[in-house]
Amino acid sequence: MEDKQVYIGIFVIALIVCFLSPFLASGDPDGLEASAEHIGETHDAATEALEADPVVAPVMPDYTFEGMEDNPLVGVACLIFGAILTVLLAYGVFYIATKK
Repeated sequence: MEDKQVYIGIFVIALIVCFLSPFLASGDPDGLEASAEHIGETHDAATEALEADPVVAPVMPDYTFEGMEDNPLVGVACLIFGAILTVLLAYGVFYIATKK
């Protein structure tokens, strides 16, 4: 199989994951926020740290844009944008690393 076909296949699978993720993801995942709630006596410090102003403001917090939190298609668009950005960044790093 050609390398180009493999890359296209991987990209198509990534797009399918991007389309399905907002609809299949749990509304209450056990991530950083849930872990911070379970740590007991340092709960207040962890909650304060989570609510503190970030050093760098995220472009797409929680995979959405401000004012569009209830629209799952915005989440899909953010996921696709993030996937494309990640591929471009990886390509750039590998290009620079392998350039002779």
